[in-house]
Parts: sequence; structure tokens; C-alpha cells
Amino acid sequence: MTVALLGMAGLALAGLVVGGVLNTLIVRLPAGERLTDPARCPACRATLALRDQVPVVSWLVRRGRCRHCAAPVPLGYPLVELATAGLWVAAGLRFGASWALPAYLFLFSVLLVQSVIDLELYRLLDHITFPALAVSAVLIPVVALAEGVPGAILSAAVGGAGAFAVLLLPALVSPKGMGFGDVKLAGLLGLYLGLLHPVLVLFALVIACLVGVVAGGVLFLARGRESRPFPFGPCLALGGVVAILASDALVTI
Repeated sequence: MTVALLGMAGLALAGLVVGGVLNTLIVRLPAGERLTDPARCPACRATLALRDQVPVVSWLVRRGRCRHCAAPVPLGYPLVELATAGLWVAAGLRFGASWALPAYLFLFSVLLVQSVIDLELYRLLDHITFPALAVSAVLIPVVALAEGVPGAILSAAVGGAGAFAVLLLPALVSPKGMGFGDVKLAGLLGLYLGLLHPVLVLFALVIACLVGVVAGGVLFLARGRESRPFPFGPCLALGGVVAILASDALVTI
């Protein structure tokens, strides 16, 4: 029990740190900025010291403001860090100390980055999805072989192709309703769903659609029936995460 608690605490702390890195990706990749540049305040462009970059703590100590110019620092920064920690702990509880754990930590981090960008900019970036697919092409066979289930490689391929194909049709019929970024992200997600069981792709897509219908209806009413784009990427990511975390129960239905 103590070892397990220490493991979860370690994942939470690591998730907070990685969440800070994810914030950098979320801010800089859409803007085409270099990832190696020092961290700066978005308002005054002052270089941030390490004490200004401690996950969550720095934001709380500074009361959500820049130390140099007192400009507000968006709440999204600590929320991403906390969300990453939460997702990493959830993955740890689901997979334990297994070969699969690093793969799903990677997936959850990618999904979080793409979801935040999609919520803010209504875009899913190919230069996140494509490198993630390349990494997954190595990770998934390693996990399957290390876990002694080589057949899971084919299952992952079936899941990826299936998820891609299911969303491709609506994207071709109505590009304004379903973007190709969603289709490619679904293909990535489908690989990891299929690695566990191909039927999880169906559950993930059903959950994503239900979340999309509810969220879309709420936004439609809140906007006074104003027609505006609706990001489906976060719904897709949420459906995938729920299906993965509940996979043991879902595959027995």
C-alpha cells in the first residue's frame, strides 16, 4: 500500500512538471515560436526565473500575476498542470507498473495539449499529431511485445484504422462539421484503444458524440442560437480517456 501511494505521489509530481512543459507547447506551437527560447511573461516579455515557473505554486504565490509587471497570468496555466497530474495518476491507477503505462502517459499528454489548443483556436495541429503517430509506431509494438501479446499490434492497427474511417466519412460529407484534424486525432487515439481491445473504439466514439451533443446544445443556447464553430477534439479526447480508464468493465459488456 505504501509503495503504491508513493508511486501515485511520484506520478502526480511528475505530471505537474510535465504539465509545465505542456503549457509551453500549447502557447508556442500554434504561434510558431521556438521551444528552446527562455520562458517569458506574455505581457511584458520579461524572462521568468525558475521560481516563477514552479507548477501551480508560483501561480498561487504570485496570486495569478506576473512578478515583473503584475499582468494577470491566465488560470489555464495551473489548470493544465493539475489536469496533467490528474491524468497521470489515473493512468497509474489503471495500468500500474506495466510496460503500457509510459505509452498511455504519452497519449494522455498529447490529448490534453491538442484539446486545449482546439478549445482556444479551433485547431488540431498536424505537427503534434504526426510526430505522436511516429512515436506511437515504436511505442505500441514495444508494449505489445514486452507484455507478451504480439497480437495486440494488429488490434492496435485495426483500432486506428477503424477510428480514422468512422470519422472520415462525415469529414468528407461535411468538412465544416468535422475537420480532418479530428479524423487524424481519432486515428491516433484508435491505436491505443485497439491495443487494449478494438471494441473500445466504438465506446470512445459514442461517449465523444454524447459529450459533443450535450456541450453543443449548451453552447447553442448560451450563444442565443448564434452559429459558431464547435471544437470536437476535446470531446474525442474525453471519450478516449474514459474508454481507456474503464476498459476492463467495457470489454465485458
